Amino acid sequence: MYVLILLENVSTTAALIFVCVLKDTRHHAENARAAVDGQMFRGRPLRVRFAAHGAALRVKYLSSQVSNEMLAEAFSIFGEIERAVVAVDDRGKPTGEGIVEFSRKPNAMTALKRISEGVFLMTS
Repeated sequence: MYVLILLENVSTTAALIFVCVLKDTRHHAENARAAVDGQMFRGRPLRVRFAAHGAALRVKYLSSQVSNEMLAEAFSIFGEIERAVVAVDDRGKPTGEGIVEFSRKPNAMTALKRISEGVFLMTS
């Protein structure tokens, strides 16, 4: 799985610099981000942002009882999960939404197709 990182010079809108970096794992991409984010380049700070994940699905209407682990386990029937995260508000309460990132795009497409054609229930 490759994670795309965008490096952006945000101190001025007149001259933006974009660089794409591919890494083999999210861990390596996060390490690269930590090493570069905030560094000065020609007198301006660089900001590192992850590009949209190509094999991610946004999930809605989750019960407040659903954890990251439950979300990953439920969607693992469609293929290997790289990461599953239940969104929370600023107080740490679940918002009812989450993101599931598959290791391969075909797995995400299969999940989307099968869920769109029927009902997908998560039970504990």
